[in-house]
Amino acid sequence: MNYFTLRALSAEWNDMLNSAVVLDAWSQSANELSFALEQGEEQHTIRIHCDPKLPLLFRSDGYGRARKNTATLFEEVHGLAITGIRAAERDRLVFIDMEDDSAIQILLFGSRPNVFWVQGGEVRNSFLMTDSLLGTPAPSPRAAPDVDTFELFQERWRVDRKTLVQAVSATVPLLGRQLAEEVVERSELQQQASPSDLGTEGLERLFVAAKQLRVELDTPKPIVYWRGSFAEAFSLFPLQSAADEWRAESFETVDAAIGVYAKRSLAQRRFMEVYKPVETALAKARRKAKSSADAMLTELENPSRADIYEAWGHLLMAQAVDQPAGQDAITLPDILNDGESVVIKLDPALTAVENAQRFYAKARQTRAARTHAEDRWEGVHTQASQADALLNQLRALEHYSDMEAFLRDKKTELARFTRPGTMGEERLPYRLFQVQGWEIRVGKNAKSNASLTTKHSGPHDLWLHARGVPGSHVVIRRPNKTAEVPKSITEVAAQIAAHFSDAKSQPLAPVIVTERKYVRPVKGGPPGLVRVDREDVVMVEPGLPSA
Repeated sequence: MNYFTLRALSAEWNDMLNSAVVLDAWSQSANELSFALEQGEEQHTIRIHCDPKLPLLFRSDGYGRARKNTATLFEEVHGLAITGIRAAERDRLVFIDMEDDSAIQILLFGSRPNVFWVQGGEVRNSFLMTDSLLGTPAPSPRAAPDVDTFELFQERWRVDRKTLVQAVSATVPLLGRQLAEEVVERSELQQQASPSDLGTEGLERLFVAAKQLRVELDTPKPIVYWRGSFAEAFSLFPLQSAADEWRAESFETVDAAIGVYAKRSLAQRRFMEVYKPVETALAKARRKAKSSADAMLTELENPSRADIYEAWGHLLMAQAVDQPAGQDAITLPDILNDGESVVIKLDPALTAVENAQRFYAKARQTRAARTHAEDRWEGVHTQASQADALLNQLRALEHYSDMEAFLRDKKTELARFTRPGTMGEERLPYRLFQVQGWEIRVGKNAKSNASLTTKHSGPHDLWLHARGVPGSHVVIRRPNKTAEVPKSITEVAAQIAAHFSDAKSQPLAPVIVTERKYVRPVKGGPPGLVRVDREDVVMVEPGLPSA
């Protein structure tokens, strides 16, 4: 989301949501934060995705917090009214000003997008990295250069960039890549032109195109571009650089357009996370099978040597039955064809009759091998055709629900071409239990325990282990550090930890419960050996959760 989009969206929200009261704030996934607002009889939800690969800020109608696996956040602003929503001047920061002179500050650029509650110029709370940011100065807006004259554009022109788009983006930082592509398109310069080769005329054309773009950005006409059901781009104006096959859908407001684009983008990402591994596996299987089938077919198209071996046997039996062993070769007239002489190489250790028998055997073996090769070609050719058919069906899918149905209905056929884990099956270094929406991870062995504790758990996840005996490390995943794990879930995880330990046969077993941040691997010790700095202990009956 570039500066101009945030500026236009903030202006609309300032008119729409000014004086709205914050009802709630929560998170239900690692990078997603939501604020529920109430204004008269209307309710709204502002959703913020702090994902550097897909940063999003958009609004939905209503108040739709999930009942499970959500954590309440930013309680300091609950009940406060909004006094204004604004974008920083020439910077990608959005401020939601509150009636107590504090502000929610939304940062949607860089490698660490985040949301802060700011008061007195200091971070009083934050969505991500809270512990390290409390009390630090709030991020300050840094206005990008306003390149409003040709002289400044020419002075800032970056000849060290590889493409014109990169050079325009670096020269006018406010534009970003998409708008820089539009500037180059409107300038009618060659896309492949080198930034270092442009003369004054070329630079003027780029500057004029950028200036005209800025005028259009001041009066948004929001559009979402579609390729089938895929949202390819959002724009504040009609794009000349849009692909011919894209369909443009116009909206009355930036808020409405961004809402549609953001929701579809999130759905597409979910779709692609499942689609891409399967597509890659099928394309590779098809390519490999087709290559093998083509190579086999080329070999099969060559004349079979079985007939030659058999003919040599016939010639030896007809004309050389009296020849003893000791000859490397023999020359005989080809009485089966045109009578011309043919040289037959022999095994000197065998007589002519024995060599004939050897050729008959080779003819039988060669025919059997060719029949087998033909069968193999048929199998590999069929395999390539099946992979091709599945790939074509897959590539026609556009919705996640269709993808789920495809994976379910074609599970047996896909198993021939995909590895475990490609279609969503668990292929993890730990056992996985799902209990009432909570994810419980269990180590399989010493190496798995070490991996689970050090690589596959967060510092605020709950860590469990049967006390005083060897056993599996167990982790209850928390969506964030403030999420309350129900006592019933902790007890189930403790029962699992006791079950996968040497205390399995005891009627009751003590189990350690602590946050994973208090668990440290023992330096120099074997895999899975840890030291627990702080712990609680629960007594449970070993066992596994019922299905």
